[in-house]
Amino acid sequence: MEENNNGMKVIILENDSVKMSEINNAKIIRIKDKNYNILIMKDYWPVLGEVDGSVQIEAEESLILNGIKGFYSLSHNVFHLIIREKENNND
Repeated sequence: MEENNNGMKVIILENDSVKMSEINNAKIIRIKDKNYNILIMKDYWPVLGEVDGSVQIEAEESLILNGIKGFYSLSHNVFHLIIREKENNND
């Protein structure tokens, strides 16, 4: 596995398509769920969870995914987001 010294690598998979997105050098990931808020930064401890809310990824450009339901994990500065369901107003 290649180490990224500038930030985290983000991989986004969507359940309803074969589409996979990859973002490099993410500095901060904000997860706002209906029950909690979490802020993930580089070298954060491994995490696994479910989201029913929004995910904001701060990299060279911000990406905000509102109204999503899915699962996420972080290990070795690689953040995986699997979107199971999303509202129609997302990109």
